[in-house]
Amino acid sequence: MNFEYQKHAKFPNQILVRNFIGIVSAVDIIDSWKYLIQNNLLTETLLGIITNLENCELKMTMDSFKAVIEFMEQTEQLTKIKLAVITNNPKQIVFPSYVETKTKEMRVKPFSTINAAVEWIMT
Repeated sequence: MNFEYQKHAKFPNQILVRNFIGIVSAVDIIDSWKYLIQNNLLTETLLGIITNLENCELKMTMDSFKAVIEFMEQTEQLTKIKLAVITNNPKQIVFPSYVETKTKEMRVKPFSTINAAVEWIMT
């Protein structure tokens, strides 16, 4: 497993933080969503998830990225919450930016800091 998750220290019932580490593929991202679902971590009180990509290298093509989007759009729990992505890498920011502008089913937004992501999720 190349990700770890934790509840946000200040908002443990409302925000979950996923930290990806190392080389990350589309399969890894889908598997991480499945893990959260199977372990009942997407609760009724959850308002958003922060995905931190600062310590990883994404290895995805546009086709594999589309598979991630398709999985997310078909997962009802993910369409009900805000999904913030933390990255300063221009190669990585294209993915959440694309979802933000092209997908009506989900609320996804890129950020450069966790504090900015928390503020967006909590408003």
